[in-house]
Amino acid sequence: MSATLYRKYRPKNFSEVIGQKHIVQTLSNAIKNNRVGQAYLLTGPRGTGKTSIARIFAKTINCENLKDAISCEKCSACKTASEGKSLDIIEIDAASNTGVDNIRELRETINLPPTSLKYKVYIIDEVHMLSTGAFNALLKTLEEPPAHVVFILATTEIHKVPETIISRCQRFDFVRLPIQNIIEKLSLIAKNEKIKIDKDSLEMIAIAAEGGMRDAESLLGQVIALEDENITIKEVGEILGTTDRKIAAEVSEKILIDDSTAAIRKINELLENGYDLQVFNKALVNYLRQLMLLKINTELKTSFSYELTDEQLKKMLEQAEKIELLKIIQAINLLIDAQNKIASSMLPQLPLEIAIIKATHAFPNEQPTIHSKQQINKQDAKTLNAETKSFNLPADHQIKNEPIKQESSNMSKNAGEKIDIYEAKSAWNKLLENIRQYNHSLKALLSNCKIVSAENNEITLATPYDFYKEKLNDPPNRLTVEQVFGKILGSKISLKTITNKEAGIKDAPQKEANREKPEGVQDSLLNSALEIIGGKVVE
Repeated sequence: MSATLYRKYRPKNFSEVIGQKHIVQTLSNAIKNNRVGQAYLLTGPRGTGKTSIARIFAKTINCENLKDAISCEKCSACKTASEGKSLDIIEIDAASNTGVDNIRELRETINLPPTSLKYKVYIIDEVHMLSTGAFNALLKTLEEPPAHVVFILATTEIHKVPETIISRCQRFDFVRLPIQNIIEKLSLIAKNEKIKIDKDSLEMIAIAAEGGMRDAESLLGQVIALEDENITIKEVGEILGTTDRKIAAEVSEKILIDDSTAAIRKINELLENGYDLQVFNKALVNYLRQLMLLKINTELKTSFSYELTDEQLKKMLEQAEKIELLKIIQAINLLIDAQNKIASSMLPQLPLEIAIIKATHAFPNEQPTIHSKQQINKQDAKTLNAETKSFNLPADHQIKNEPIKQESSNMSKNAGEKIDIYEAKSAWNKLLENIRQYNHSLKALLSNCKIVSAENNEITLATPYDFYKEKLNDPPNRLTVEQVFGKILGSKISLKTITNKEAGIKDAPQKEANREKPEGVQDSLLNSALEIIGGKVVE
C-alpha cells in the first residue's frame, strides 16, 4: 500500500518546512545556542505543521552529527526517529488518552533515562482533549521535569488549554500558509509523481485547503486518483465541488458594474456544467467579503492573504478603489439571503438570479423616499438617513415609491410666484385625491388637517392630534406631500404641520361634536386609524 501524499512528503528537517519561518528560526537558534527548553506549546489551525515541527525538533536535538541546527539524517538517532521506531520519542494522542490514569502512567516512566538518545521527548497531540484531572496530573510534571525530558504539546484549540499549563510552556502560534507556498509544494509533489496539472488547478486546490498544507496534499491525492495524464481545472472543480476563483471574480465584477445579463448568463452556464450553486455562491460571498475588507482598509488583507496570490490581490485592490462600499455590502446581503433558498428552490438558479437582479437594479420600494438627491437639502438628507421608516404599517399600506412626473416647464415658469392661502385651499381636495396613489396612509392623515396659513410659499397645516403632526413632519412624508402639492400648484412649496392648539384653534366640545355626528358613524380618529391600517370594526 502506497503512503498518502502528506505522509510521503512530510518535511524531514527544518530546511524543508514551508512557512512558519518565525517558529523555525526561534527553535533553530535555541538548538544552536544549546538552550533547549523543557516544555513547548504549539498552537494553530489544522495542517499547518505542528506535528511535523514537533517531530523534526525531537529528531534534531538528538542528532549525533548536528550541523547548523540541521539533522544529518544518517546517524542511528535520525534513522530511528524518521522511521518512528525510537523508544525515546513518545507520541501520545490526547484524544484517545484523556484520563488521569494515562498521565499517571507517563509520570511513572518519565524519570527513567533515555534508552539510546540524549533526550526523551514526549509529543502530546491535541492536548486540549485531556480531562481536567489529567491536566492537573500533568501540571507538576511540566513544572519540574527531569533534565533529560522535553515536552511538546500541540493543539488546534488553545482556548481549551488551562492557563496554568500555558504559563509553563514556551508558546508558538502557527499561521495559515500563504497560497503561493502551498502551490509551490503541490507543484513539486505533482512533478515527483509525474502528474501534469496546470497552475490554475493547483491554485483551486490551494484555496480549498484554506491555508492547511495537509489538507492541500490530501486534496491533491484525491485528484491524482483520477490517474489522468493531464488533469484540468474542470476535473478538479468536479471532484472538489468548487469553482475557479476566476469565475467568482468575474461574476462579482459583473454584479458590481450592474451587468446583470452577463452575471446571470454565467450562473446558468455553471449550472449546465454541473457545478453546485450553493458552493459557488459561498465563493462569491467570500470574494465580495474580501473586496469589502480591502475597501475599508488595505491592511485587512492579512486576514485572508493565505487565499490569494500576489497577482490576485493586486487586481482586487484596483477593483476596490472603483466600487462603492455600500454597493458591495448590498450585494453580500442579497447573496447571503439567496444561499439558503437555493437548495429548496424548484429552480436552483432562481434565488441567485433574483439576488443579482436586485443588486444591479434600483427598485423604488427598496428606497426610503421617492425623491432625488437634488430635491433634498443637506439638513433633510441627514434626517432622512436617520429615519428611513415612514410608518409601521402592513406592507400594502406602505409608500408606493412611484416616480412623480415633474412638469418642469410649469414649475420653472411659476417658481417666483407666491402661493396665497385661497389658492392653496382651493387645491386641497385635488391634493387629497392625488396623494392616495403615492401613499394611502398620507391621504388619511391629511383628511384630518386644514390649511391655516400660506406665506412665502410655506404652507402651514393644523391637525388635532400630536401623532398626525409627528407623522406629517417626518421627512419622507413631508417631502412627498410637498412634491405632489407643488405639482398641483405649479410652484415649489414647503410644508409645516402644527397642532390645533399651537395654531390657536379650539377643538369642538365633545358633546356638541357627538350631536353633529350621524348615528352609526365612528369617531373621526377611529375612522382614520381604520383607513391607515386597512381594518374594519367587527362585532
